[in-house]
Amino acid sequence: MTSYKTRCGGTINISAKAENHLLAHPEVFDRLESAMGKISLPPIPKKHEWEIDFGQIIGRAGVINTSMLKLTDEALFAIRQNRTMPSRVAPIGHVGEETQKMVVIARPSTMLKQYELVTSWIGTLSKKEPWDPSIRSAEEFNDCMTYWRSTALIHDPNVMGPAFKSSWAEILRGNQYLQL
Repeated sequence: MTSYKTRCGGTINISAKAENHLLAHPEVFDRLESAMGKISLPPIPKKHEWEIDFGQIIGRAGVINTSMLKLTDEALFAIRQNRTMPSRVAPIGHVGEETQKMVVIARPSTMLKQYELVTSWIGTLSKKEPWDPSIRSAEEFNDCMTYWRSTALIHDPNVMGPAFKSSWAEILRGNQYLQL
């Protein structure tokens, strides 16, 4: 397990599972130590999302804004490495805007002043993908759905399967919160 010190003297651990998850965001590995050094853990242990500004361009965002899709509109999707459900992707050739920000999401560990990394990416905070099993309410689902109907990941063939056409209605068929 890899561990990094935070600005406040805490620790964020990266488990093998988290490292495996980050394979879909390989550009973050070179920046993790620096990002962790900018983090102050919250006084009350809870899952937390940090958007860290490096003050200089560190890469390109992995998403673009798009026109708002209807649930039944056809779009491109692809399955990212170490994911079981497809993500909406932009047409091949699109690139994200340059950014100086990186997101780190972590949850408290069982050890005092220690956290476990959940995920990280270059860019700004986003919503959970609509198929995420941690979505707990229709309100949260609708918020995530609105975001992903007007946002798409940049397709990266190095960490994603081939793009294919589908709709959110097809992808989410059977989802308890989906209202067509």
